[in-house]
Amino acid sequence: MGFPSSNSMPCRFITPASATSTMSQVITDVTRTIHAPIGQVWGIVTSFGAESLWFPGVISSSLEGYGPGSVRTIQFEKNPWVNLVREQMEVCDPVKHLLRFRVRNDDVSDAGEIYSNMVLEDIDGKTTRFRWFAEGEVLPDPAQHENMREYVEAMYNRCADSIETKLTAKSQSVPTVR
Repeated sequence: MGFPSSNSMPCRFITPASATSTMSQVITDVTRTIHAPIGQVWGIVTSFGAESLWFPGVISSSLEGYGPGSVRTIQFEKNPWVNLVREQMEVCDPVKHLLRFRVRNDDVSDAGEIYSNMVLEDIDGKTTRFRWFAEGEVLPDPAQHENMREYVEAMYNRCADSIETKLTAKSQSVPTVR
C-alpha cells in the first residue's frame, strides 16, 4: 500500500451520514517518522479516550461507548483555541492503520465539519511513518485560519514527539535476556 503524501491527492473517507454539500480540504498535515514498530504506535493512537496517558497538555480524557461511534472528551490545559473537545470516532481500521474522527465542538464551527485522520505505515518493522492531518473548511478570517493551522500543527508535532519519547524510553528500559 502506498503512503499518501501531503503533496498527492489527500485521503478522503466520507461517511454518508456526515457528508455535506461543501468540500473540505486538508487544513493541516504532519508526517513524521517514529522509531518504534507500527503495532506499538497503533496501540497508543487507538487508545481512544486515554489521551491523558500520552497527549501533551491533556488534563483529563474520557470515553462514551467503544469503537466507531464512540465519543471521547478531552480537557486541555488553558490555551488560546480549544480547552475542551469532543470527538466522535468514525473509522478505526487496523489493517490500513487508519483512525478517523470528527470534531464535535461548536466553538470551531466556522471551519464547518472538521475531521482528523491518523494514518500509519510500517517502514522496516521497527520504524513507523506517522501522518496526522485535519480536514475542514478554511476559516473566513485568513489570520485566524493561519493561527489555528499553526496551533494544530504544533499540537500534532508535540504528540508525535510524545509517542516517540514514550516508546523509545520503553525500549531502552527493557532488560536484555541472556
